[in-house]
Amino acid sequence: MEDSWHQLQPKTGFLVRLADRLTDQSWQTLTQLYQPIIGPSAAGLYSALFWLPERSNYKRHATILGLLGMDLANFYQARLRLEATGLLVTTYKTRDELTSFTYELHAPLLPVDFFKDDLLSVQLLGVVGEELYRTLVTNTTSKPLPANDEQDITKNFLDVFHVDGQELSRLPAAITATRETLPTSSAAPAILPTQDEDFDFKLLGEILEHSFIETQALRGQRQLLLTEHATYGLDEVTMARYVGEATDLATNQFNAEQFKRIIAQHFGQQHRGVTAAAMGTQATPAAQPASQVSRANSAEQALLQVASKTAPAVFLQAIKQKNGGYVTDGEQRIVRDLVSRQLFPEAVLNLMIYHVLVDEDRPTLNKNLLDTIANDWSRSKITTPQLAIQKIRERQQAARKPRQSRPRQSTVKETLPDWAKKPAANEETATAKLTPEQQTQLQARIAKLKDRNAQGKEE
Repeated sequence: MEDSWHQLQPKTGFLVRLADRLTDQSWQTLTQLYQPIIGPSAAGLYSALFWLPERSNYKRHATILGLLGMDLANFYQARLRLEATGLLVTTYKTRDELTSFTYELHAPLLPVDFFKDDLLSVQLLGVVGEELYRTLVTNTTSKPLPANDEQDITKNFLDVFHVDGQELSRLPAAITATRETLPTSSAAPAILPTQDEDFDFKLLGEILEHSFIETQALRGQRQLLLTEHATYGLDEVTMARYVGEATDLATNQFNAEQFKRIIAQHFGQQHRGVTAAAMGTQATPAAQPASQVSRANSAEQALLQVASKTAPAVFLQAIKQKNGGYVTDGEQRIVRDLVSRQLFPEAVLNLMIYHVLVDEDRPTLNKNLLDTIANDWSRSKITTPQLAIQKIRERQQAARKPRQSRPRQSTVKETLPDWAKKPAANEETATAKLTPEQQTQLQARIAKLKDRNAQGKEE
């Protein structure tokens, strides 16, 4: 359908649907944050559509135009602004040559999410200026603080309800099945059950409770916690300590980026200067290349055992220290990214790291190379360390096969033309073709020329 307001007519029908539940805060956010961007006409259209009597029944556009006191052109421009800011989704259908529209209203973002959106934030800043923008951020996102003579005795979830850590790590089928039917969002995908079965969220909550950190601060951070746990092999006590360092106790705000930086820094400090021998069997993988591992079953089993029991970051550290190197910040980010994608178990990731650093003899992990291998292994359905070993063998066998030599091109023998041959040969050939009489005459002419030359020299 052509995107033009000329397609609209006052008699064209429409109905309104609500995609979200609107609260008092929704209307406050619409007025304070959205209206400076979309303008009062668009804000008025949003309100009129919401409060329209019997909005779920078809009505003519003439009705809404009369309520707003605007024409179709201004109505269309206001509708576009609502659509552009995510407040309205417009669909249409044609039946029996009659076109009708459906206007689906979406709730405004929460102020925190609004200011995290680059497009909305930049547009609002350009309209209201820096001073008012900072005031809006403070007034709409700040959490009210209790007075000095007040004491907060509010209980958190774990204070009131008993939660089994096993139920959190292995969610019931009814929950996982219904979540698959929920609309997709930008949040990280659910963690695989095999990756978090050894992490006790209940214990983490109890530890945080004694640290005066509200577990609500970690709402929505389940994926991040499990990724860091799987990457570095952190237990609940260590995880709680890092969470405490990344949480502002005054505002109870958890900083996810600071959390990741703290873990990376502590990991580097803990393993700096530690030799591979001090890490026991974790140094075993770097002892010999995979070509030799494939011949020695005991060494292969040792490699698989270590890869299955070691966190990827620790496994990487063991190999680097065995070779006299160290883990860079970039390598930690690469490993964390691989873990968060949830394409492979940790043991398979370890063998991928081993393959790059030992088999390929690379000094550091290269993101592009790992992405290439990860795509290849994902396409080949490499889901166990045994399959990973087999994949490495196949790659090495293919690399050892001699390349087929290209057939030699036959040399072309060139024949020189007669004029390019030696002059002596030409003279002999020409002389051989003269008759005896012609040869006598030729010799006489040559003798005369010699006589003339001799006379010229005497004179």
